Amino acid sequence: MNMQQKKVCVIVTTFAQGQPGFLDFSYRIGSLAVAYDVLVISRHPLTQTELQFPGVRYVVIPAPENRMGWLSYLWRCAALIRKQSPAVAVLLHSLAAPVALLIGKTPAVVYWNEHPTHVAPDESGSPIKAALRWAVRRLMFLGARAARLVMPIGEAHRDDLLAQGCRPDRTRMLYMGVDDAFKAADSTGADIPDQRIRLIYAGSVHQDRGRDVMLEAVMLANRDKKIAHLTIVGASPEQLLICRAYVQRHGIEDSVTLHGRVPGSDIPAFYRRADIGVCLWEDRPWYRFNPPTKLFEYLVAGLPVLASDIRTHTEYVKSGVNGLIFEYGSAGMANALTELWAMRERLPQMKRQALLSSEAYRWEAIEPKFLEAVDGVAQGVFA
Repeated sequence: MNMQQKKVCVIVTTFAQGQPGFLDFSYRIGSLAVAYDVLVISRHPLTQTELQFPGVRYVVIPAPENRMGWLSYLWRCAALIRKQSPAVAVLLHSLAAPVALLIGKTPAVVYWNEHPTHVAPDESGSPIKAALRWAVRRLMFLGARAARLVMPIGEAHRDDLLAQGCRPDRTRMLYMGVDDAFKAADSTGADIPDQRIRLIYAGSVHQDRGRDVMLEAVMLANRDKKIAHLTIVGASPEQLLICRAYVQRHGIEDSVTLHGRVPGSDIPAFYRRADIGVCLWEDRPWYRFNPPTKLFEYLVAGLPVLASDIRTHTEYVKSGVNGLIFEYGSAGMANALTELWAMRERLPQMKRQALLSSEAYRWEAIEPKFLEAVDGVAQGVFA
C-alpha cells in the first residue's frame, strides 16, 4: 500500500550566533516534521540537539549578522520558497515576517515572538538612523499583515498586532508552550526550606535582564541571615566572567552557583532542585510585549515565580498566589526575598498554585491548536 505523500512545509529561521534558547522553536519544528515534509532554512548550520529531527532537510543560506545581511537572507529565503512552491511557509520568528511579502501565492504563517522595537529600538539618534530603524519595524509589521496567519505568543503582542492593522481573523494567539518534561510530578508534598530558599534563574544573563540586580539582591537579603541561594543557568563565557568577578568581589561565593549554557533537555533537572523561579527585566519597551519562556517553564515545573513588575510578568503571576511581584531593583528584590523567607511555610501551597496555573502553557495542550492552524493555512482556510 502506498503511503500518501506529505505536503511540503518550508520553515524560515533567524537564529543568531550565540543564541541561548531553542525549545519553543524545537517544539514547532518537531511537530511540523511529523505532519509535513519539512525543509528548514537557517543562516548558520544548526548543530543544537534540540533542532535535529529525522527526515528534516536543512539548508544553510549564509548571511552576515547585520541589517544588510538580514535583508539579503530574507530575499534569498523567499527565492527558495518560490522555487519549492510548498503548501505552507512557516516564518519562525518576527524577524522572518517580511518573507511573507516576497513569496507570491505561497501561504505564510508567522510565529510572532519578538517585538520590532527589540530589533530596531525607537530611540533618539541621527535622522538617518532613526529612519532606518523605523523602516525595519515597519517592514516586520507589514510582513505580519501580509501573512495568512500571525501567531503572537502573548496578549500584549496580540493587542499590538491588531493596533498595527493585522486582521483579527488572521491573528491567533498561542503561548510558546512548555514540554511535559518540565512538569512537576507532584507539588503537594513539597518541603518547606529549613536552611535557605533555593532560587533558580535560567536564560540570558545580561544587565537589562537583571543580572546585577539579582546578584546584589541576594547579597542584601543575606546580609543579616543567610536566607537565599541563587543558581544561575545559561550564562555565556563572557557573562560567566562578569558574574564570577561580582561574586568574588562581594564575597557571596556560598550564596550563588553559576552554570554556563546547557542543552534545553538538562534544564528541568535544575528546576527540580529549586523552590522559586526568578524573572526580572528592566522596563524596556520591547519587554512589555515579550513574555519570557522561563516564566512558563517555572510554572509548569511547579515553581512559584519571583518577578519584577512589568506587564509580561504580572499578566501571568498573581502576587501571593503563584508567585510574588516586586518593584524592579536590587532593594525591591531583596525585600521580596525577606518576605518570602517570612512566609516560607506557604511555599508548598504556592507551588501547587503554580502548577495549577500552568495548564494553559503546556505544549501538549497547544500543539494540536498549532498544527490545526498551520493545516488551515495550507488548505486555504485563512484566505
